[in-house]
Amino acid sequence: MKHNARLRLENERGAMPRPSRWNEIIEAAAEAFRTNGFAATSLEDIASAVGMWKGSLYHYINSKEDLLFAVVRGPAEEILNQLRELSDTDLPPTEKIRRATRSHVQILNSNFVYASVYLQEIAGRRKLPEWTAMDREYLNLLESIVREGVDSGEFSAVTNPRVATLALIGSLNWLTHWYRPGGSLHADEIADQFCDLFLGGLITRKTKAPRSQTITPIKTTKPRARRTA
Repeated sequence: MKHNARLRLENERGAMPRPSRWNEIIEAAAEAFRTNGFAATSLEDIASAVGMWKGSLYHYINSKEDLLFAVVRGPAEEILNQLRELSDTDLPPTEKIRRATRSHVQILNSNFVYASVYLQEIAGRRKLPEWTAMDREYLNLLESIVREGVDSGEFSAVTNPRVATLALIGSLNWLTHWYRPGGSLHADEIADQFCDLFLGGLITRKTKAPRSQTITPIKTTKPRARRTA
């Protein structure tokens, strides 16, 4: 172990939990979960990555599952909050879909490691009621936008809103399996192409789906530091 890491280990003894330390732990856990998988990652691996004793982790968590949910909470809540705000606007359904798609892709791009862990580990697990409720609310909000478009005649009446919504969410989330930030395609370009493909199958012939107006960049957030006694 390097000298500075050894000093950090020694200083952890008896130390009170610090918000900055919690963020380091979250970042190390996210990278370990994404690279090795949740099951193959031990608390000792995470502790070693940040230069602390395994026992010191229990100043911050009760179990490895606590770390998993802490890693993914920030991006998941941000995506949902953005959709909540968008749903309350008077924008036409086509524009709502375009902005929701861009927001989703931007947040995945800005929190790529965290989002990857969510989609690889949380999506296939038995979820806590809190996560089930969040997923259901996101699905229902997005479906309500599609249904609004069908009811207004902007989208085809033969469209099944639930099927269309699930198809869009699945396409967006699959990004974490093939997209790499910093590649040849910018996140906004991918979002616009997704919208063109998706809306092309929804809109009626009399309706055109213009490209979205310039959108103010979304402020992304890191997982919040956990309060401790």
